[in-house]
Amino acid sequence: MTTWAVRCGIATYSSHLIGNLSRKPIILAANDEEIVSGFGEGEIRCWEKNSSDFSLVLEKIKEEKIKKLVIQHHPGQIKFSDLNNLLIDLANLNIEISITLHNTREKPIFFRKNRIDRAITGLERCKNIIVHTSDDVNRISKMGIKKNVHLIPHGIYPFPENIVSIDLPPGRKMATFGFLLANKGFSELILAFSDLKKEGWDKLVMLCADRGDSKKELEKCNNLIKKLHLENDIILKTEFLDDEIAISTLSKCELVVFPYQRTKESASGAARMAIAAGSAIAVTPLEIFSDLEGAIVLPGNSVSDIKRGIMNISEEDINESEQKITRLREKFQWKKISKRYEKLI
Repeated sequence: MTTWAVRCGIATYSSHLIGNLSRKPIILAANDEEIVSGFGEGEIRCWEKNSSDFSLVLEKIKEEKIKKLVIQHHPGQIKFSDLNNLLIDLANLNIEISITLHNTREKPIFFRKNRIDRAITGLERCKNIIVHTSDDVNRISKMGIKKNVHLIPHGIYPFPENIVSIDLPPGRKMATFGFLLANKGFSELILAFSDLKKEGWDKLVMLCADRGDSKKELEKCNNLIKKLHLENDIILKTEFLDDEIAISTLSKCELVVFPYQRTKESASGAARMAIAAGSAIAVTPLEIFSDLEGAIVLPGNSVSDIKRGIMNISEEDINESEQKITRLREKFQWKKISKRYEKLI
């Protein structure tokens, strides 16, 4: 049960996970107007995001005689209180439930329906609870859930057999990658880069896909680029690139920077693309990057911190980061992650 065939981190995660399983499961997919590819056999659209009505899901489970269900959960798609009710209904049908929690930090003060503690009763009835970091494990444990919690890191894509990079100009290049959202710190990186040009960096390559809700952030970035006269120095690509193209392009850059300002996500799918590229990585000091062994941690997330941190990165730092990132890539290939899922389920 997942989002599917859309421009969404959970859908991408599910696609790579399923693509490396020994056999393809039935996919209970969310309805979505932004489907980027057609549906195939065994792919059923039967639930709405941010809805509390899962009657069609339960109906399809009965029709297909499903006995085991894997749920890819994000609180931005299913509120924790609604998830709790769904898990109880599934358990009452004697369905064996495994759930991946892609965000365990959601604890809004005002919108209490989306607090993770609203799902404790349902989570206790799951066979497997899969999380991405040790911080997630500790957070779940403090809620009293200690059995059947499994740490499975986010999978990493293989390096492409054929290099299919977009055309890049010569010179020393840094890059960034991810959906073009305000919390990702792209405007802060543009401002930092305007000074870093004087420190030997020639180009900033921004592979920042527009999901359709990025108009305001795109205008902000474009206005900054124009104001700072960086039109010839920053390459901003907002298309949703194929994995092979994105990874190949990032591999042509000396450093990939993730200047996130804030996030409640447990793991970064975008960072895994940079790991697949084998490039050195620099990140702001947020929990989402705590599992990236080999990443260079910047002193903060302000423009001055990003600028100062990158200025202080030595050639030795870059080489060491590349080596550790490459080892991380081999350790958590998707085929290995999928095998761990299969052993659990």
